[in-house]
Amino acid sequence: MIGSGYLLSWTINVLYIESTAYVTLPLSLLAVFIYAAGATLMGKIPRKETVRHSHDGINNGIQIAFVLIACGALLLSFNMDILKSEWKSFFFSWPMLVFVIGAFCICQFQFIAGLIAMAAGLFFLIGKTSTLYPNIQVEQLMSNFWPAIFIVAGIVILMSFLVRPKSFKCNVYFKGSGKDNFKHIESENNDGKINYKLVFSASEQVILDPVFKGGTIEAVFGGLELDLRRTSLAEGKTTLNVKAVFGGVEITVPENWEIELVSKSFAGGVSDSRLKSRDIDHSRKLVIVAECVFGGIELR
Repeated sequence: MIGSGYLLSWTINVLYIESTAYVTLPLSLLAVFIYAAGATLMGKIPRKETVRHSHDGINNGIQIAFVLIACGALLLSFNMDILKSEWKSFFFSWPMLVFVIGAFCICQFQFIAGLIAMAAGLFFLIGKTSTLYPNIQVEQLMSNFWPAIFIVAGIVILMSFLVRPKSFKCNVYFKGSGKDNFKHIESENNDGKINYKLVFSASEQVILDPVFKGGTIEAVFGGLELDLRRTSLAEGKTTLNVKAVFGGVEITVPENWEIELVSKSFAGGVSDSRLKSRDIDHSRKLVIVAECVFGGIELR
């Protein structure tokens, strides 16, 4: 963590004058990622048995504390002219916040959500380079954005298979459980009508009610696998609203269901991977209203 501070200071004060944006920007973001990795590591230091049950809450609390310390230190450095003030708007911006959230996800082995968040933050941070380098052509920098993302995505996917913790567990939060508010799942099934809200969490749900009545699903930096193969639809239309923000939702349905997909997506994707069946029941239809923002919804 101390090394990331030295790297950032050297990049802003020395390399910023002598080098190009193609060098200084990756190094500055690397310093931010190293700091996030250090904060995550500090949150995983073994503790006494008396607080083991609240390990996840302590971990997230330590990460927030280190983020606040970093913000305070950066503000003091900019105000005291220790760091060049041109970089202040670059670091204190919402794209940087998204990038930092993605870095923490990557460091906690949440590779897909982390990659999506970091890519989104980096995409909008590129637009701020014109304030640091007035003569730079942002279009030229953007042309190298997607190749770099493809390379990083390949590395992250490879890491997700090679560097997977042995005792990986999904942290679930229910109302009133006393766990941290960072990772939570609100799960409600009222006689076949569902209402799922997942934030920084993942879940698998199987609907066993005789009739599925639709509902809502919201996945924010999280994921849901919903299995509808053991239920049925009422006659007419049944509506399911699905929203994925930097997350993913996978829905498995019977082969004979008639499905209508209504997509309202931005920088996201909705895919239908079902096997085509000739025996479709047209008297019943499931209408899926999908809204994706840097996320994905897959029908299987």
